[in-house]
Amino acid sequence: MNTKKNVLRVSSGYIVYLTSLFLVSVVCYSNWCRIHDDDLLGRILFFFAPLFPIFFLSLITYRMKDEVFQAWWGFARWWVPVIIVVTLLLENAGGGGTLGMNKDFTAFILIILYSILIITSLVKIVNAYLKTRG
Repeated sequence: MNTKKNVLRVSSGYIVYLTSLFLVSVVCYSNWCRIHDDDLLGRILFFFAPLFPIFFLSLITYRMKDEVFQAWWGFARWWVPVIIVVTLLLENAGGGGTLGMNKDFTAFILIILYSILIITSLVKIVNAYLKTRG
């Protein structure tokens, strides 16, 4: 149960960070407070983006039995770092980023990784939920 709460806390912290950056960018019209993808706050936002779906998936599993959460968490705890590392490699390699690849191809790779995260997570959650129901 402790892991379940910690995952929800960390992922909700990212949601608060995301919301704060969005509000700052909407309210502030000066250049000094704009969030760009090449500054520190923008990179943190981008690199930890896998926490956004983790927040919603952990909300789904929060009220369910611990076996359902553990079945999902076994996959998510290694797949999220994979997405973060691939994102770091794609965006920071070779000075120009994207490992010399087209930006569209980089986006395609990230879409595939996020799709795998969400679809596999939902399948694992539903399977574990059905097993615990009987």
